Amino acid sequence: MHKYHIAPMMGWTDRHFRYLMRLLGGDAFLLFSEMVTVNALAYGDAHKYLDKSDKEGSVILQIGGSDHQRVAEAIQKAEKYNYAGYNLNVGCPSDRVQNAKIGACLMEDGQLVSEILKVMQDNTDKAVSIKCRVGVDGSDSYEYLKSFVDEVLTSECHTWMIHARDAWLKGLSPRQNRSIPPLRYEYVYQLKKEMPHLHITINGGFTDYNMIHCALDKVDAVMLGRAAYQNPILIHQLGNSHYSYQEALKQYMAYIIDNINIFPPRRLAAPLVIALTSYRGAKQDRALLAAAKTKEEVLIAIENVSFQDIVIA
Repeated sequence: MHKYHIAPMMGWTDRHFRYLMRLLGGDAFLLFSEMVTVNALAYGDAHKYLDKSDKEGSVILQIGGSDHQRVAEAIQKAEKYNYAGYNLNVGCPSDRVQNAKIGACLMEDGQLVSEILKVMQDNTDKAVSIKCRVGVDGSDSYEYLKSFVDEVLTSECHTWMIHARDAWLKGLSPRQNRSIPPLRYEYVYQLKKEMPHLHITINGGFTDYNMIHCALDKVDAVMLGRAAYQNPILIHQLGNSHYSYQEALKQYMAYIIDNINIFPPRRLAAPLVIALTSYRGAKQDRALLAAAKTKEEVLIAIENVSFQDIVIA
């Protein structure tokens, strides 16, 4: 099992970002897609949402939904795309998904969550997991979390990713929900202690190598969110990539060149922008690449990257 996970993050963990994370972290990381709602797959271009490259390695598809039939159809469609497994989002606090009964609002209905997980399991032989918060709208005691887990475990889903914050559905934006509710690591550690048969991944606020490894003494894995794009060097330090940091970035630059006529240039370039660091001229290179809009401008920006005076290997 993977000790490190890259969290599903809207606007970040698309196929390009995941490939860069794979280059930097090797196969030490389990990667997750952005959340895809079952309604998007039912009414939108399912191939656009589900398509990925085998270069990404092991990727879990995260879905959002509560309609049994739509969930079943979503898993059936996704089965063609070689995902390593499926994860149910029971943690997203945005108003938009609440209105569709998706995300953290489902923590108020453990029986329904159990039913959804069973539907997912009935439509695949692959691993099915759940990602949730420790509580919702002030109901954030350990007893609340344990009661929710007990109710959902009727599904026999034993793989849990837990963001160690309460979700505030009223009064806080999704961005604020990532930092304002206090971290309750002790709840997640206590749950693992009381239920050692569960495979538990902890998420929320992990930004430091030592902090991460201390957590691994208490749970099975650590999920990194913002740290993955704020400090991609950490991914390289934790992982087992056979590339040096700069070699990994050069591989990604080659990927951009190979795909510049297939995908939007700015989407291809976005992961590289955050990863250009720790050499003289990195700030200028980032600025030039971030400002590039056309494929010609992106290619020129890439050609100008020289990795002078490298600080890290």
